[in-house]
Amino acid sequence: MTDATNTLHALLDTYLRCPVESARTELEQALRSYQTDWIRARAGSDAPPLPATGAEAAPTPVKKAIMPKPRFPIASADLEVLKRLADGWPGTTAEVARWAWFENRELVALDPNPAGEGPEVLRLTPLGWAAIGRMPED
Repeated sequence: MTDATNTLHALLDTYLRCPVESARTELEQALRSYQTDWIRARAGSDAPPLPATGAEAAPTPVKKAIMPKPRFPIASADLEVLKRLADGWPGTTAEVARWAWFENRELVALDPNPAGEGPEVLRLTPLGWAAIGRMPED
């Protein structure tokens, strides 16, 4: 690896405060796959045989959905509020003192109150789900 690449990874780790190893691994695998496909397409009949497929091949691992992680620290009390919302608690702006903080960081969205009047209801956004390490239940 070059010094420039190492420097870039160090900057990403330091300033974004997120690990880049998994993203880098995925990018390298995608690049290798693309290069292999490109070489095969241009090699024509000279291309080496494809690896075994079907029952002989190893099962392909299921890829996880890439969810963006928040790039800022979240207090444990705020995480508890997000977890309660994920568990189905219909928190409103009247019940959650820091609702504006959550909304400004795009962890929640505000929906109209189902009763037609009263405080707005908080709903987790994809970034809010990622903050607590869960996937939304559809």
